[in-house]
Amino acid sequence: MIELTPIGIIHSPFTEQGDAPRQGRGCREEMNITLYPPYIPGLGTLEGISHIWVLYWMDRAERDLLFAKRPEWTKARPVFTIRSPSRPNPIALSIGKIERYFEGTITVTGIEAMDGSPVIDIKPYIPALDCIPDADRYEIP
Repeated sequence: MIELTPIGIIHSPFTEQGDAPRQGRGCREEMNITLYPPYIPGLGTLEGISHIWVLYWMDRAERDLLFAKRPEWTKARPVFTIRSPSRPNPIALSIGKIERYFEGTITVTGIEAMDGSPVIDIKPYIPALDCIPDADRYEIP
């Protein structure tokens, strides 16, 4: 049995499905990640950290699809080969740029989360570990 406990919540300007961009990297809208009080000490000061990995639950996504299709595609593709929110376990993984941090709330840009999305985990983005320069370039045709 897997048990997840949300550590916080995302407050986002995106309130309706379709409002959020497909990918967060270019998203300039600020949103707040508010940790629940028991987890705030786990943030420390965030000193020296400019970006964070944010794992959150896409609680409004469809969970019974193994194929998904964007409007511009001619046919659906397997969900484990694309970044569709519709998947058996709708876990999102986004990199947020820290804009500010104050008393358990991290203000970030670069995330495509819907308002009210539960936060599962936060990890520092470490370029020396997380960037793979020689990875195959994957382009969705």
